[in-house]
Amino acid sequence: MANPRIVTDVTAFLDPDLIAQYQITVLPIEIRFGTEKFLITSRQSWQRFFEYVADRPAEETKISIPFGALEETFDRLSRETGEVLVVPSSGSLTGAFAQAQKAARGFLGRCRIQLMDSMSISWGLGLLVRSAAEAAAQGYPLDAIVRRVRGMLPHIYLIFAVERLDYLERGGRLGPAQALLGSMLKINPILLVEDGEIVPVEKVRTRTLALEKLTDFVAEFASIQQVVLLKSPLEGGDGAKLAELRDLLSQALPDQPFETIEYDPVLACHLGPDAIGIVVYEGI
Repeated sequence: MANPRIVTDVTAFLDPDLIAQYQITVLPIEIRFGTEKFLITSRQSWQRFFEYVADRPAEETKISIPFGALEETFDRLSRETGEVLVVPSSGSLTGAFAQAQKAARGFLGRCRIQLMDSMSISWGLGLLVRSAAEAAAQGYPLDAIVRRVRGMLPHIYLIFAVERLDYLERGGRLGPAQALLGSMLKINPILLVEDGEIVPVEKVRTRTLALEKLTDFVAEFASIQQVVLLKSPLEGGDGAKLAELRDLLSQALPDQPFETIEYDPVLACHLGPDAIGIVVYEGI
């Protein structure tokens, strides 16, 4: 029997060579933002979304993998292998997991399709998918791959600071009065991805204090395997905010390298287009 095949969505941060090497299927994400619809097919294609939302207020959003893309993928893979592991972006932040569950029902008896809520997104999701794909290539059975990936979940942390509060209000993470007062006082909320959901944990008055809080969060870890900075695609190069965060982190962790990547439109739908964040993987 062929090795289990891995399926994820475009929010996973994966190198194109790795996708090809392990035959990972990367599915698009469809975003309905107000009356507009965006099909996100690659990291390069989400620039248009960020440019569209940059100067617009938060809108009601619906995020999922197109049902047809899931059906086509499952049909193709069911003829190539007997086992498929689907690891999409967090089921609390998108409808991708629920949509994959619905599509998988049509293939009962034809192929074993195992679905797993990553409870993560962006670089964190990519880390999980990469580990699953490597295990599959090494000949691990599907159940062992699932156990391996689940064991990583508690060790991946995402933390963000945001300046715009309308997205948090739209998502129900701030009440209207809190959002209004926070905007007047220039409040910068700190948010943590916890069990796949974005949770406000603290509010500070200035950007510098917010960046210091992010740094303090990372510095508390006794063991760190990787640290990745998440910036908005609208912030070109090492903008002032990113440069300040990198400087603070370098002082706190002088021997730790910091890769920088752009965060995806799904996170933008929840946090706004000008957030800044950090992913920490403490290792197992």
